Amino acid sequence: MTAIRARRLAAAFAGMLVASPVSSAAQQAEPGRSITGQAGASINNPGVQTTLEVSWLRPLSSSTHPLLSGAHVAAGAIHTLTPAQTRVGGWVQYAPLSIVEIRAGVDPSVYFGTFNSLQGFDGYDEAFDSDARKGRAGAEPGFGLRTYVAPTLKMRAGPFVASAGAELEWWRASAEREFFYEPTRDTLLKSGGDRIIRTTAVVMYRRALDSGSLAIGPIHTTSRVPDARHNDVRKAGVLAVREYDGRRFGLPRPKLTLMAGRYLADPSKDGQWTAAVAIGFTAKRR
Repeated sequence: MTAIRARRLAAAFAGMLVASPVSSAAQQAEPGRSITGQAGASINNPGVQTTLEVSWLRPLSSSTHPLLSGAHVAAGAIHTLTPAQTRVGGWVQYAPLSIVEIRAGVDPSVYFGTFNSLQGFDGYDEAFDSDARKGRAGAEPGFGLRTYVAPTLKMRAGPFVASAGAELEWWRASAEREFFYEPTRDTLLKSGGDRIIRTTAVVMYRRALDSGSLAIGPIHTTSRVPDARHNDVRKAGVLAVREYDGRRFGLPRPKLTLMAGRYLADPSKDGQWTAAVAIGFTAKRR
């Protein structure tokens, strides 16, 4: 299981999709290389995003005990592409127990200067909703850097799987103004360096099918810039994941993810609805 970790043909995929806790809560860690990919789209914020990731995993225990069977170390490289930017990053992960993962990574980004990316602002209090961004100039190409630490807790009880995680992110960018609009996080950040804290909690009921599984359950996410609490974002909704064994639709072990939710708090979208869909695949080699 990858960290809970999501973003108009516009800014980016809005972070609404998360990796499912269905795949590996309390399962044996499988050694070897994995290649995973995903293409997704979201509305409100509208966006599209593709990701491609290569990872290597090494188990830390041969025990079959549920708390130890998933212990591992892993590392990977990931490429993300949106209409606004491209990122190539790397990460390392340590899971001392099946129920705990800690990931740390670095993601350098190149912004294309499209869809309001790196648009300059003078303060956190300025409006940065879609209409406000369209009404001002200043989008520019440039560079950015995200570093992050992401701890995750997982559990499994019969047909239920659950996951709770946080991403502690540090951002900086080459924008000329003191603040810039970051499209994948849909918020304002200080160009010289800023922090974001994001959380995701999900509980799902999983049912095994003839090929793969189906899981569905509630999801709750938050996003907070500590120095701009009035820009906090909270969303709640329903997440559904259909995983297939073997090869389907020309893809190895495909996975379809659907999410529909509502903004419980947001500077401009409070009470509005949002949705996202993604299809992915996983190819493994020992």
